[in-house]
Amino acid sequence: MRELLFLAPGRLRWRERAEPHILAQSDALVRPIAATTCDLDRLIIRGEAPFRGPFAIGHECVAEVVAVGEAVTGFRPGDRVVVNWHISCGSCHHCTTRRPNACLTHQPGAMYGLPGLGDWGGMFSDLLRVVEADVALTPLPAGVDPAIVASAGDNIPFGWEFTIPHLAETPGAEVLVMGGCGSIALYAVMFARAGGAARVEYRDTDRGRLEIAARYGADVVEGPPPRRAGEFPIVVDASADEAALKCALRSVAPEGIVSSVGGHFGDVSMPLFKMYQRGVRFYTGRGRGGPNVAEALEWVAKGLADPAPVVSCIAPFDDAPAVLAEGLTKPVLVRD
Repeated sequence: MRELLFLAPGRLRWRERAEPHILAQSDALVRPIAATTCDLDRLIIRGEAPFRGPFAIGHECVAEVVAVGEAVTGFRPGDRVVVNWHISCGSCHHCTTRRPNACLTHQPGAMYGLPGLGDWGGMFSDLLRVVEADVALTPLPAGVDPAIVASAGDNIPFGWEFTIPHLAETPGAEVLVMGGCGSIALYAVMFARAGGAARVEYRDTDRGRLEIAARYGADVVEGPPPRRAGEFPIVVDASADEAALKCALRSVAPEGIVSSVGGHFGDVSMPLFKMYQRGVRFYTGRGRGGPNVAEALEWVAKGLADPAPVVSCIAPFDDAPAVLAEGLTKPVLVRD
């Protein structure tokens, strides 16, 4: 079978390797039918992240189930599913309390599409072995286009996680989103507007992303981040930029929350005393993934949120090396 290798910035190629097999009764084999790059993949391909090739890249896809182990009860061949990007056991204390991103069995950090804790393969491949399939897979709702939600294993539920639960705590709150890294910021705008935010302000330097945010109903501001952008109960930093992160921290309302993802690979100084004075909650991490996938997809299936504007292009799976090398925000590769 083929898998897509990241070699170096701007360089990707297909490689032949042995097909995976079901090794445990709780495994499944799936065939990706719509795969895309997450914001981290984009930074890697552009040479802006500290990961060196070669390795199999890709951890966002919708797939078709090909085979299941005897212990798998929730899925059967032919089902269309979203694959959670975290590798998790489904039974440790962290997994059973909705934290598969911190699985105690596989250790925090085990995932598809990156070197590190095990070679789990990438989702730009012909086949993928999924461990603990009953908890790692989420059914694709009927009528939802796989290409539009190819990011449903990671970036789409990340946007949901950073907005909807916080809006449930503070209904109608205003939301600030610092863009720059890619799609997560745009999904956060999408869910914030769908979730009833009184106003969403989106800041970025990229006109294409600004136009998408405006389509979702955000007030967009083009240009580098100011020292402070105002006062918002809910702030999302998906910027990959230290100045934008500091702006986010200075712009949160007292007892508000700042959630940060987005490519901060080194130490960043933070205005801790000011944060202490104002009572700032700060979260950074890889998101919970699987536990939020079904809820995020439900918003899409009901027509409450539409990820389609974020998709940069839809291209044949075979064209992945050339298409991904372009560094687009959200290219989707599909096959029948």
